[in-house]
Amino acid sequence: MLSDRDILKAMEKGEIVIEGFREENLTPNGYDLTIGEIMLPSREIHIKEGKLEIPPLTRFLVGSREYIKMGDEYAAQIWIKSRWARRGVLASFGLVDAGFEGILTMGAFASEKIEMRVGDKFAQLCFFKLSSPVEKTYEKRSGNYQKQKNIKI
Repeated sequence: MLSDRDILKAMEKGEIVIEGFREENLTPNGYDLTIGEIMLPSREIHIKEGKLEIPPLTRFLVGSREYIKMGDEYAAQIWIKSRWARRGVLASFGLVDAGFEGILTMGAFASEKIEMRVGDKFAQLCFFKLSSPVEKTYEKRSGNYQKQKNIKI
């Protein structure tokens, strides 16, 4: 796992890019992603500013404000911020593959009513250096969400 120092070094070299980077979002071992948009697919609601009340027992999607570019020697894991878990948000995130580029879309479920604001910190991105560069990047393996700039279901 990369430390804050390692993340900054990788960014200086262009091996990891975080467009919209904010120093205050850097953690000792990751980077806090902020909410850029929120979608409630079942209610056809999609906001990119302001706040949204998520009803209890509702699935929702969050798109990161940050646009991420991963080098071919790096992957990342997304973890929900504990403040959201303490409020009853359940989420299971995957890995961000080497070579991925775009905003990150995160699916979650509200067990109780919660209020979310665009700009709130939602998840932490923890970076890993792979033991060797990948043979084929995300774009070449599948690339379904490559270069997305908005939530894509």
